[in-house]
This record gives sequence, structure tokens and C-alpha cells, in this order.
Amino acid sequence: MNSREDVVVFPEVPAILQRYKALGWRIAGVSNQGGIALGIMTMEDCAIAMQETHEQCEYVFDKIAWCRHHPDAADPEMSTCWCRKPRPGLIIEVAHSLADRYPREMYPPHLALMVGDRPEDKAAAEGAGVAFLDAAEWRAGAHVAELEAKKR
Repeated sequence: MNSREDVVVFPEVPAILQRYKALGWRIAGVSNQGGIALGIMTMEDCAIAMQETHEQCEYVFDKIAWCRHHPDAADPEMSTCWCRKPRPGLIIEVAHSLADRYPREMYPPHLALMVGDRPEDKAAAEGAGVAFLDAAEWRAGAHVAELEAKKR
């Protein structure tokens, strides 16, 4: 993703996210945005694109966070980090942020679900002790239907 115009959310995603929200889940997004470190995009461009994602998802996100680092960055401070997936740092950071934002609620990562479509997403989830579901399977909606059935 390089700009707001590049953001295209699958049409079924907002409704599925709303179903999770109705079940009491907090919704967070975590994303590698190494283009910042590589000079392909600015932090502001990234923030605008993330806001577009939030808008297309009907403002359901409680938190969106991104890693701006990339291993090929010329600046050593931008070439290594603990937050770039497959490392689990961004997931852990988001869990802490939600706990600070909603102090009467508890957000341990092991109760979370990470949805992704790349091997580094799955590895980050595993590193944080978070359940993982492939994005295509998640978009099919069976998982949320099972959660709704359990809540009844």
C-alpha cells in the first residue's frame, strides 16, 4: 500500500468485523509498512491510507498500528526492529495499548485471533501466542458464525 487510492477492502469484511464487534471483540489492525523506511511513502501517506482502511471498514477498528521498518533500509535505525512481522512485537504493543485504553477490560494476546494472508502474519501470531486464521477462510465467515452460536 502506498496511498489512500491503493486501499481496497474486500466487500464482506466490514460486515464480518461488525459481527465480531457485536460479540464484544476489540478490533485491531497490524501491518508492515516498510515503504516508509525505504522512502517509497511518507508516514503521513501511511496514516492517510490506514484512515481509509478504517473508513472502508465502517470505523470498526479500536487500534491500527504499523511497522515502518524494513531490513533493506539504508538507515540502521530503520532496518531492524522488534515490531516487523514475523516478529510478534506489534501484536504485543497493540495488546498493551488496548489494555491502557480500556482499563476495565482485559486483552491478553492468547485470547486474540489474528487473521492474515502471509506466512509472516502466521509466524507473528505464533510468536505472540495468538490463534491464527487464514484471511480467505476468515472472510468465508464460518469462524464468526461458530462464535455467535456459542454465545447463544
